[in-house]
Amino acid sequence: MPVQAPQWTDFLSCPICTQTFDETIRKPISLGCGHTVCKMCLNKLHRKACPFDQTTINTDIEHLPVNSALLQLVGAQMPEQQPIILRSGAEDTKHYEEARKCVEELALYLKPLSSARGESCLSSF
Repeated sequence: MPVQAPQWTDFLSCPICTQTFDETIRKPISLGCGHTVCKMCLNKLHRKACPFDQTTINTDIEHLPVNSALLQLVGAQMPEQQPIILRSGAEDTKHYEEARKCVEELALYLKPLSSARGESCLSSF
């Protein structure tokens, strides 16, 4: 039986609780391994490790970055974030900020648009 690829909208909800991400209690939190989980589920973990690949979470959950691109896709208002303090050099910080900007722009590009008939469509420009 063929495996169906996930729809891009599947990424708008927490893979653990399946609830849609939001800007309050279900903030999408990016882990160092690349997975994203809502803050509520992260707080319920028994061990500080990614639930998917068991990568240890060495940073306090309150200091992990919010995945702002996902918040934009779900239409959430972006709260002002404190600058992320990275324990790396200025060059790494510069690359991180450039990558974050690209991901946020991609999220806006992919954000569903409402067509004239009220159907959902994706931007294609």
